[in-house]
Amino acid sequence: MSTINKSLNADMLRDPRWQPHPERAAGGTKYISTFHNRRGDAIALDLGSGGKNAVWVAAHLAPGSLIPAIERELYPADKPRNSNLNVTELKGKALMRLFPTSLSQARQLVEHFAQL
Repeated sequence: MSTINKSLNADMLRDPRWQPHPERAAGGTKYISTFHNRRGDAIALDLGSGGKNAVWVAAHLAPGSLIPAIERELYPADKPRNSNLNVTELKGKALMRLFPTSLSQARQLVEHFAQL
């Protein structure tokens, strides 16, 4: 069965507002798929997170007012992370990990970040 993030990954690969991150393989690895929006902000989909469907962004891009019902976790800059998250825009930065519980919520997040 496909996870929410795998569906998002397929959607984003077809969406002209998103480009696969140049430091990572298009479509991602078994664990992480990373994209750029038109402004150059990075977003990463955790393809290996199973039911948690984690979406990673730089913390300053995810204000508390952004879909407040979505569970989130601040990931401090000094906390170790998966090497697939070590792209220029995310490496050594505070990140926000968002956990949408439905495909609809996940698509709302992606839509928000695409319009930045």
